Amino acid sequence: MPQVELEDVRCYYELLGSGDPLLLIPGLGNTCATWDGIAEELADSFSLIMPDLRGIGRSEPKRQPRNLSYLVSDLVELLDRLQLERVHVLGLSLGGIVAQQLAVEHPSRVDRLVLVSCGHRFGPYLREIVLLLGKALRHFPRADYERMIEVLGTSPQFLDASPTTIELKLRRKQNACTSRKAIARQLRCLGLNDVGNGEYDIQAPTLIVAGDHDVLIPSCYAEQMACEISNSQLEVIPNCGHNPFTEQPDVVVPKIKQFLNAGRSGGLMFETAQNYQLPIEEFV
Repeated sequence: MPQVELEDVRCYYELLGSGDPLLLIPGLGNTCATWDGIAEELADSFSLIMPDLRGIGRSEPKRQPRNLSYLVSDLVELLDRLQLERVHVLGLSLGGIVAQQLAVEHPSRVDRLVLVSCGHRFGPYLREIVLLLGKALRHFPRADYERMIEVLGTSPQFLDASPTTIELKLRRKQNACTSRKAIARQLRCLGLNDVGNGEYDIQAPTLIVAGDHDVLIPSCYAEQMACEISNSQLEVIPNCGHNPFTEQPDVVVPKIKQFLNAGRSGGLMFETAQNYQLPIEEFV
């Protein structure tokens, strides 16, 4: 799979599918493997660009990010290298906050925007959540920290019906190459930022998705975003936690595809990562 030398990171990313380009931004501490359960279905309609964010997974940092704008700069530089002027963007959790920052700082690069399980203003509640996650990451054994994240991020209905799901996800995470320090840096960036630093203006048509049993970022914050983004629609998924792609993909993915297909632009197409011919010689 490709890596490219960007200014501040040797960025790992994967490409899959055909259709309008869709940039997928993963959540806290997660790699592009977070999309494994839904990538095939999305790739039927879209050309997926799936990077690991700076310092996470196989994206090797040259300099560490100080705030979310650093991560946005990496994504814009990646789009430049792929010769993509404008893409759809989907972000999950922290990835949704990065996606908003991208839409605020570089509105001409975002066609349609999908924000899943995220907020935009970090008031006392969300800052306390970030603080608790940081303390747990620092003091808990890594396995206990990961279990806490999975339990808090899962709706009671889903966990009661599928109790083995947590163990399966934890086993997959054991193979991920993400350090405790890298997650801590992402938490620090998250805690420092409100999207747009007060200049919150998202012009792109936006779909906002939230689970009504999300403890980590409750759906009330999705409702606030919907009120502040003029061209937006809100989908609150009943009996769902922080990751709708795990709990209710059959409900959420069709809604996303329908929303994105409403803005079809005939963008760059590639069939697979293997046969897509990268235009820049520096890719390795």
